[in-house]
Amino acid sequence: MSPQVPLRRWRFDGQLRHYQADVLDGVDVTGTEPLHIVAPPGSGKTLLGLLLAMRRGTRALVLAPTVTIRDQWAETARTLAAGPDEVSIDGDALRDLSALTYQAVSVLDGDNPLAALAHDRWLRELEADGRSERAASEWLDDLRSGNSRAYASGIARRSRTLRRRIAQEDPDALMRALHPRARALIERLVAHRVDTIVLDECHHLLDHWALVVAALVAQLRAAGRSPLVIGLTATLPSPDDGTAYDNYTALLGDVDHEVPVPAVVREGNLAPYREYVRFVEPTADEVAFLSGAATALAVLIRATFARGAGADHLVDVLQPPLPHPEPVDEPDAETSPPPALRPPPARPEEASTSDTADIRLSRAFADDFAGAEAAAAMLSTVHPDHPLVARLPALARRPPTTDEALRLLGRFALDRVLPDASAREQWDRIRATLADFGFSLTDRGLRRTRDPIDTMLASSLAKDRAACDILRLERDHLGPRLRALIVTDFSEHGNRHGGLIGPAGAVRTFGVLTTDAATADLRGALITGSTTRVATRHADALAGAFSAALDAAVMTAPVADDPGVTEIAAPGVGAATFVRAAAALLTRGELDVVVGTRGLFGEGWDCPAVNTLIDLTSVATPAATQQLRGRTLRLDPAWPDKVAHNWTVTALLPPAAPLHAVPDLERLRRKHARLWGLHRDDPGRIVRGLSSALTGEQQRRLDALDRPAAADLDALTVLIPREHTHAMWRVGEPYDDREEVGALVARRAAEPAFRTRRRADAALARATAALGVVAVGALALMISGPVGLAIGSALLLSATGVGVPVAVAWLSARRAHASAPELYRRVGLVVVAALQRAGRVGSDVRPKVIIPATDGGGGMSPPTGIQRFEVVVTGASLAEQRLFASAMSELFAAVRTPRRLLQVDAGGRSPVVRWLLARANRSDPSQFLAVPTAIGGRAANLTAFVDDWQRHVGPCVLHVIDGPESLAILAEARRTGAVDGDLAVAERWH
Repeated sequence: MSPQVPLRRWRFDGQLRHYQADVLDGVDVTGTEPLHIVAPPGSGKTLLGLLLAMRRGTRALVLAPTVTIRDQWAETARTLAAGPDEVSIDGDALRDLSALTYQAVSVLDGDNPLAALAHDRWLRELEADGRSERAASEWLDDLRSGNSRAYASGIARRSRTLRRRIAQEDPDALMRALHPRARALIERLVAHRVDTIVLDECHHLLDHWALVVAALVAQLRAAGRSPLVIGLTATLPSPDDGTAYDNYTALLGDVDHEVPVPAVVREGNLAPYREYVRFVEPTADEVAFLSGAATALAVLIRATFARGAGADHLVDVLQPPLPHPEPVDEPDAETSPPPALRPPPARPEEASTSDTADIRLSRAFADDFAGAEAAAAMLSTVHPDHPLVARLPALARRPPTTDEALRLLGRFALDRVLPDASAREQWDRIRATLADFGFSLTDRGLRRTRDPIDTMLASSLAKDRAACDILRLERDHLGPRLRALIVTDFSEHGNRHGGLIGPAGAVRTFGVLTTDAATADLRGALITGSTTRVATRHADALAGAFSAALDAAVMTAPVADDPGVTEIAAPGVGAATFVRAAAALLTRGELDVVVGTRGLFGEGWDCPAVNTLIDLTSVATPAATQQLRGRTLRLDPAWPDKVAHNWTVTALLPPAAPLHAVPDLERLRRKHARLWGLHRDDPGRIVRGLSSALTGEQQRRLDALDRPAAADLDALTVLIPREHTHAMWRVGEPYDDREEVGALVARRAAEPAFRTRRRADAALARATAALGVVAVGALALMISGPVGLAIGSALLLSATGVGVPVAVAWLSARRAHASAPELYRRVGLVVVAALQRAGRVGSDVRPKVIIPATDGGGGMSPPTGIQRFEVVVTGASLAEQRLFASAMSELFAAVRTPRRLLQVDAGGRSPVVRWLLARANRSDPSQFLAVPTAIGGRAANLTAFVDDWQRHVGPCVLHVIDGPESLAILAEARRTGAVDGDLAVAERWH
């Protein structure tokens, strides 16, 4: 065998899983383009990576994030190798396959290894600003010697930027940034003729480690090699990581193959599972803390906008200058004191005050509807008697929301305070207040950061108590089989961002667990990087169990501030060893619950016995979320029919709280955005997103304008028997391994989709019948004689002219609304045509309605009266499918702040139809739909959209939300709510 391909001597005699064979058949290992493979924990990524390296045959380097994972690679590789000496974990003794950690090759040199690169970058910035190379160098030298603190600050700031953009820097410069030992290792790897680089858990390559891998690849290429980089990860990092994400994709490219979790479950290589959510509300003390902060904010806002520049700012927002403003006489600044609030601009001579003020008011709403709405609410609150308030619609005269007030304050600071050098103290005060509420105000604008509300909700004491409730529920169903893992962010953390009235973290969670009546008798252990603890009542038994698992003497000591908890320790034994011991004790049934931190248990820890996860972390990236779920999905040899339950605990502010913010709810949505699971209302479907964790009713209540109580949401959560979940996953049955995106509809079959449909239908039907009677009477007159013929002909012509458009509108709408699936298909036609005109989807895309065959062809679930079906598009790419489903969801969802509204069952092509529908709708609420933003704002496209709707669906009127008069329409649209039923974007796996 040629020495250039030593791994081709290796042998695998086992049975490949279906998806592993698909990967091996679908990728090319002979080229130099990187391979990027996504596969969930437990899917056999280690074996897959080794088989790919064997197929290429050349000497290989495996890089792993931890020593534990590195050792797993080496152990598996030795089972395939021709001899045990062909595998190494020692960077000083490289072999045909060497498994190392990323840290082994990534040690940086000095306190700031990127200082030289940062200095060079600063020079380039100065040269770009017009300085010569020599002048730039001299200026920096003078700064370094004259103001070393400013120089160091500039270098540190640019070094941080470079860390995020390292993949684009010069490889030789990057090599200089490494520690000499790391550089020597890279030189040995090059000399060893490594040609395959396998990157395990490559989602870690977002920043510093990407620098090292890029440098290694560059050095191999400089030596004449053509290395193949194979990236393996359980889940992709998020594009929200910005430049770091760009570095990742620059190194590994697009995904070449993704193994979805459902495929691994269906093949029987991962345990079936369910996602659950527990809602809580913060404690009374926590709410009181935030209420005090809200009061302080209200005082600052009222003081800011009560008079002077703040009050004038509100008027300026609502009265922007017209294209050709007329001069306005101002009072003499030296003789007239500044008024508390400037009145609206004086009218030009040729226009009335009312005309000018109203025109400017309309312009304000047209230019920035949300900003003008906030200013109107603020003006109405702090200056209810101002003349401009009388010109606002009644619905605009309301208190501003917290978010509106904060953004208005930030805009005022940027526009009025920052340009005024004498107002530095006010600028600092506003910045500090905004920071307290999670906004960072700089000269670049306002952006969201972590705030006390978020901190408090993420770390609320109520979450610890909820974990106890969950354990009680699970034990009621599982009995002694319960094996639970509770994961928090940190061992203990305090008031860094505000919002906490005491320490939070794993230590507090474990303390609550040991004292709660529902969980006190559970045998639990707390394991963090700094301490291992057990309940005092179980200390003797668990100390002995840990001693046996560790094969070392274990000492116990009471915890000073918590007599119910005992600390255990073993000389020379670190946290990683205690973590492995906990897995052994859980497997043997000597432990019921482990509480730990994400750093120890989030990745690389395997304990097949764990069947319940309680996620108390605040990290919502796809990588972290998927890795955490992987802790429960391993198959348990002691329980062949194991089903895992993964719980996320989410905190909501109480309905009566003075603040309005939902950061933990948004975190819940982000956590589940990439997770697959059984649909909560239709478990025959495997979907991605929040629908696998929440029922449609729970999602509707969360989306409503009125904030729901956590207890009411929890009342809708039903713990499904595990055997039912196992059956619904259909383990062992064949599958297509195909992803599809559509709009999933669940609605009450007895109700029309549009609440206005019945009265509109009745109005048109009565008019059609009445005109029919007139026509019959006219025909009777026509045969009665010459005079009757003349009168009857005139009546018939009139009845026909008026009645035909009415009858056509009535019959057309009845056909469109004959069934809900037909209505949604027609709406899909209109949306697809609009997206095609906007150039967003291809010309071959067509809508299609899929009705579940198990529902007897009508999509009807007899016991519940709920009708379910799915609206999809054919001939479309996955991206086009997702765009269509999002547009349908936006159209049928509750109205927020759209730029355009479609009023259905109103208007019409005929004046008579418009008159009839206007009369029908004058006393009852109308139905409004938000026009999807994806179709664009071109007038021709909007006109065509309305025409298509009237042709395929029924009469409608388009409203553009661009003036204060639109507030009444928008308020009614928000008040009347969404279309009856639930329409959600559904990513399905088949």
